[in-house]
Amino acid sequence: MRASHRAQVSISASAKYELLYFDARGAAETCRVLFAVAGVDYKDNRYSFSFVDGKPKVEDRHAEDKAAGKFAINLDRLPLLLVDGGSIGQSKAIERYLAAEFDLMGTNTLQAAQVDAFCEHVRDISTAFGKERGNPFGPMTDDTKAKLDVWFTDTLPGWYTRMEAVTGDKGHAVGSAASLADVALHQLVTAGQMGGDARSTSTLDSFPRLKAAVESVAALEGVKKWEAARPVTSF
Repeated sequence: MRASHRAQVSISASAKYELLYFDARGAAETCRVLFAVAGVDYKDNRYSFSFVDGKPKVEDRHAEDKAAGKFAINLDRLPLLLVDGGSIGQSKAIERYLAAEFDLMGTNTLQAAQVDAFCEHVRDISTAFGKERGNPFGPMTDDTKAKLDVWFTDTLPGWYTRMEAVTGDKGHAVGSAASLADVALHQLVTAGQMGGDARSTSTLDSFPRLKAAVESVAALEGVKKWEAARPVTSF
């Protein structure tokens, strides 16, 4: 049996966390929401950028840190989590690490695997949506709009139907307490390219278990505070 949520967070709060990513939500936002859920402080180290000829140009500090080998453990990519002198790459690995630290991976190893599997289902949906949307920085063409109409009208309800069948009935995706699965689902539905369309959320009205899991995260005070205060970014 894992330690209680309160005890686990108390231990984790003593660690010194620094999250490195661009000045965007992107692949780091689920990590930031996990910090908000747990109420744990961290340094949100963001590299600013601007768009030049439709392509992002990142501040010089990023190139300097990359040249210095700061991102090497993640194959020179971001996000990266620095913690207690060590570092972790890959956004999903960081999410699982933080969830384990903050007691958000279920109550035993079986539930931890179920949480992990649910998150992979979420990733499958995100990947499928990305193929329909195409280049997230590209223009919203008539062809893309038509593809997304089909996605939200037909494809997404099909995904939600299958997800509803594997979602818990106690207000959470897995088990009876908040977990990474709830946070991952919340981010899929409310954030990013897909979550930016109101149809992503409105479609949940036909899927009460999924809706309850998403709303369980939205109702947390730490998440409300973070969403009200976080920087406004382009993605």
